[in-house]
Amino acid sequence: MFKNTISLFSAKVATLLLGLSGCVLPSLRAQEKPLSIEKINSQLYLYTTYNTFEGTKYAANAVYLITKKGVILFDTPWDSTQYQPLLDSIKQKHQLPVIAVYATHWHEDRAGGFAYYNRMGIPTYATKMTNDLLKANHKAQATHLVKINKTYNVGGQSFVLNFFGAGHSLDNVVVWFPDYQILDGGCFIKSSEAKNLGFVGDGDVKAWKPALARLLAKYPQIKMVIPGHDAWKDNQQIKRTEELLTEKQ
Repeated sequence: MFKNTISLFSAKVATLLLGLSGCVLPSLRAQEKPLSIEKINSQLYLYTTYNTFEGTKYAANAVYLITKKGVILFDTPWDSTQYQPLLDSIKQKHQLPVIAVYATHWHEDRAGGFAYYNRMGIPTYATKMTNDLLKANHKAQATHLVKINKTYNVGGQSFVLNFFGAGHSLDNVVVWFPDYQILDGGCFIKSSEAKNLGFVGDGDVKAWKPALARLLAKYPQIKMVIPGHDAWKDNQQIKRTEELLTEKQ
């Protein structure tokens, strides 16, 4: 009888734990961190924030570059609650301030933080086309304009912003890091897991594929591509972007 009591008790405990796991695990999944930072190399880091578009949650990828003078952000968090936490995280992780913020196009997941960083006194940068679109859409503009196809050298690091034509948006630029042969494609490049081209209402799908061809002609030996959203660790992003564009023709 004693053994039967132990067995019955064990079965009840197992049932209780199983029931709890059904409650706890979804809760833990729901507590996904709103900001994650991953190391690409000693100078480049990728940070991810999240937001919802048409009822589906997506990850937005962006990068920052560590220089001897400070940290340079390329694009701002998509989640406005992470504007300051990103600065705090970078300061804590690298003991360096953010000294500049560049945007790869005018949408909220790229330039949405300009108003905040402008108030913080951090210089913000964009192309004239991006600034014009920000102004036309009643958004905060960059405090400085950038030149396309110019190599910028800051604190021992270099980068180039290039525009190859319209695509996801009319103003989408990419960032090339020549020392590492890494391309930050922004929303001009789709993730390898992308099911479609996403929102293209502000872009030009017909111009996108020839613009991508010009990019590949300019940078034939890309070692890594960072897409604007979702999976980024494989090497199929450009291939997937080409496939999606071909399907649209």
